[in-house]
Amino acid sequence: AAEKRLAELLRAAGDQGLVSSAHDLSEGGLAQSLTDGVLRFGVGARVWLTEIIERDGVDAASALFSESTGRVLVTVPREEDVKFRGLCEGRGYPVLRIGVTDAPADGSASALEVQGLFPLPVPELRALSTGTLPAAFGAIVTEPEVVR
Repeated sequence: AAEKRLAELLRAAGDQGLVSSAHDLSEGGLAQSLTDGVLRFGVGARVWLTEIIERDGVDAASALFSESTGRVLVTVPREEDVKFRGLCEGRGYPVLRIGVTDAPADGSASALEVQGLFPLPVPELRALSTGTLPAAFGAIVTEPEVVR
């Protein structure tokens, strides 16, 4: 029932032109949704977790990696922020503005930055996202030695 209400909210927001994109948080949580968006659109994102941490009583790792249904990351054009918040609140959905998407002002490579924790330039994020675990951490298991 909650997912159906959320889908109806997102459809209404889309019909009114209030959202540019949406991604559920059920696989990989907020961190994966942010990564997917940054890599798909090639634009940076600056995110702050303070309000999520305070509101939900969780730590940064839980805020980033909690996988749950009924939550979604949306991008909203700046000029539609107030309308989108009103739509959510009018339907009883909590809503937080947790960041912005844009290119860095200094002309450097776009990045995913979780303020106070880390910045990841898009090329590094792409390499981490597409690489294998052995490439990231080194070989964990070696081939057994064959004795003849």
